[in-house]
Amino acid sequence: MLDKKMLENHKAFIYLGGKLKPVKKPSIVPIEDLVGIERQKELLLKNTRAFVEGKPVNDVLLWGKRGTGKSSLVRAMLGLFDNLRLLQIDKDEVGFLFDFFDQAEELPQYKFLVLIDDLTITTEEGKVIRLLKTLLDGSVLERPQNVVIYATSNRKNLAPDTYLEREYKFPKEEIEERFSLVDRFGLKIGFVDFSPADYLRAVEIYCQKFGLPFNENLKKEALKFAAEKELSGRTALQFVKFALINMSNS
Repeated sequence: MLDKKMLENHKAFIYLGGKLKPVKKPSIVPIEDLVGIERQKELLLKNTRAFVEGKPVNDVLLWGKRGTGKSSLVRAMLGLFDNLRLLQIDKDEVGFLFDFFDQAEELPQYKFLVLIDDLTITTEEGKVIRLLKTLLDGSVLERPQNVVIYATSNRKNLAPDTYLEREYKFPKEEIEERFSLVDRFGLKIGFVDFSPADYLRAVEIYCQKFGLPFNENLKKEALKFAAEKELSGRTALQFVKFALINMSNS
């Protein structure tokens, strides 16, 4: 149950195991540290600023490759707006949001950003689709003006590609249900592969954070490290940790 004291002392919450829990040390990345996603940052920041200012806004679907900064960008919003609070919830627990909306409406001084992270829906999850459609739009339920929903997914259409391929012969209604859900997100922001320059810039930023010299040799090692991975911010952080471990053991 939300209360004013809890909201004064915490900026992020998670709904887990049927309980709403405050996050004592949320992972909030400075937005300037997120590189290679300038367009995405601008779009999400504009939408979130409008939300905080009480203007009409869109629910947002952030989709794309793993490790490109989707959920990090959402969490970065917490560092920019004092009255913004974040609730992270799993897709299987979204039924709680009906109660949460009632609680949020009683606390208009705060703006609540609901994050549904890593949202992918399989063919057995028709109930989840129906609940999300109701929560997003198209229902008798009126959502409080101080709540917005952001979701991240590795899939543009929230389903593995094989679920949409003809040879699997899934019912047309099932596919249309997924597209109907996706369409309820007024803003869809795609995240693509990093360029080598974006990746090395991310490595440089993490080197600065951890006090690791960033030089030509390290650049070569960073690209070699990423050869069997994807060029992304996540890979950049993994490489810098790898480099630090090897330095300490040498």
